[in-house]
Amino acid sequence: MRVHYSAAERPQLTRESATRGIRGWLGQRIPEAGVLVLLRGLLEEAAPEAVAADHLVSDGQVVEGEFRALATPGHTDGHVAYLRQPTQTLFCGDALAVVGNRLRLMARPVTPDIASAEASALRCLREPVNIICPGHRTPLTENVKQERLRLRQYLEAGGRWPLLG
Repeated sequence: MRVHYSAAERPQLTRESATRGIRGWLGQRIPEAGVLVLLRGLLEEAAPEAVAADHLVSDGQVVEGEFRALATPGHTDGHVAYLRQPTQTLFCGDALAVVGNRLRLMARPVTPDIASAEASALRCLREPVNIICPGHRTPLTENVKQERLRLRQYLEAGGRWPLLG
């Protein structure tokens, strides 16, 4: 398996940016899933384990012959989503969220750059995709077109970024 990410993500994914001291110690003890995942993100600010890239990607680059990289900063500076072109499946990471079969946005406390995150969410929502796979929870496989339109219209009308997603 090969690992692809943007150069701007290297500090987080190699744990160079890992929080030290008591915050880092606490962050490492909180599970990556469940109700406390938001707290972990606020405390730790790095991947649970270091991951080296085999290839650094840039916006628009096609990876592994079928995945188009989409720069989607906001959640982190170097956040990247991947569109698997043959199936029109968007692996959006934390650019979008899915809760209860509805598209949502990530919580404000783990979204340091709201303006960039909003532009990235809109970029993802404008892609004609059949399936949306977020970084957490289950993929959106039903009513994808309607959900993309609903959230896009909300953001384009000036809808506010939610506090808790």
